[in-house]
Amino acid sequence: MKEKEKRLTLAIYNLNKVYLLHEKQKKVSGAELCLMYALDDGCPHSQKEIAEEWFVPLTTVNTIIKRWQKEGYLILTPIPGKRREKQILLTEVGKQYAKDIMAFVYQVEERALKKTFERYSDEFIEALEYFGGCLKEAFAET
Repeated sequence: MKEKEKRLTLAIYNLNKVYLLHEKQKKVSGAELCLMYALDDGCPHSQKEIAEEWFVPLTTVNTIIKRWQKEGYLILTPIPGKRREKQILLTEVGKQYAKDIMAFVYQVEERALKKTFERYSDEFIEALEYFGGCLKEAFAET
């Protein structure tokens, strides 16, 4: 079984490696890409929510937020009932910036998924999500 675990781990690391190599092409860090993914749904999100969901350190998210705010890419608005947390929303300039970056990423991902689905069907995503849940449970049990 160790061979399968190693293959899976290497496959996951290779996925991350592809995105890291892409960030050099586009001059966008992996953390910035995560932030764009999070904000690209058009919904407001808090820094804490993004940090937890995308597993990016809160300090890194905060640094990007401050820089993007100065560049006019986003605005922060108070969250009702929360003293310190704020919602992050892309401005029109920020939406265009994210669109320019993400259009390429989405196009590449779509091509890769289409090719993958031709061979393996879309159940592999469910299997990967299920594996992630099982792995989380297994770590929690130890």
